[in-house]
Order: sequence, then structure tokens, then C-alpha cells
Amino acid sequence: MAKAATKKAVKSAKKGVKPGRRVAAAKPIKAVKAAAPAKKPATVKATVISKDELRLQLEKAQATNATLRVKSREATRAAKESAAQIAELEAKVAQLEKKLSSQEKPTTSSAPISDKPAKPRGRRTAVKAEPGESIEAAEPVPAVSETPGE
Repeated sequence: MAKAATKKAVKSAKKGVKPGRRVAAAKPIKAVKAAAPAKKPATVKATVISKDELRLQLEKAQATNATLRVKSREATRAAKESAAQIAELEAKVAQLEKKLSSQEKPTTSSAPISDKPAKPRGRRTAVKAEPGESIEAAEPVPAVSETPGE
């Protein structure tokens, strides 16, 4: 009869479930295990060091500490000197940039270049050419020879 009761329970569970859904399976109960006794760490015996050895280690550590302090002071001093030098160079760069920018302003704001052609220089400029004529078309000035006998 026990088998018949379980079949009815499953059928009634299936009737209440919407189509497309699965019936939740019964989860098996896990057996809880008893906690294992805590293991104690193995005891380690410290090696016995004599007072003389401890004094030597202390002196060595103090000497190392002193040398590290000296090195730290030197490094700090060098860092401060470098920072001062960097600040000085930055100030110099800023001054030079300011000087450069002040020099560039007059050249860009100078009077505009006139449209007049530049005057030619040399012997041919002595010839008075009319504004419409080219310099090459004008006659050159005869050279005066100062040779005696002509």
C-alpha cells in the first residue's frame, strides 16, 4: 500500500504544475560530518644564542643603520640641490621664452611691405630711365677714359 500512496502523491503534484515546467526533484539530505580535531603545530625549539653573539649582531645592525642614515642624508641633499637647479633652469627658460616672444612681436607688427619695386643698384642706376622704360632699354652712361693722348 505504501507504493500506491507515493504514486498518488506524484500524480497530484503533476496536476498542480503548469505545462512546460519541471517538477522539483527532492534533494538528498547530506550527512553532517563531525569536525576533525584541531591539529597543533609542531613546537620548534629556538636555538640558544650567547650574549656575546647577540652583542655582535646588535653592533653590526647599529653600524648598518648609521651608514644608511648617512646615505639617506646625502641622497636628500642631492635631491634638494637638483630641485633647486631645476627651478633655476625653469626660470631661465621662462625668461628666454619671454625675451623671444618680445623680439618676435615687432617683426610681425612692423609696417607692411610696400608694393614699390626695389631700386636697382650699380652703374646702370646712374642712367635716368623713364618710369615706363626698363633699365636695360636705357642707354648706359659712357665711361670717361682718362688716357693721355686721345
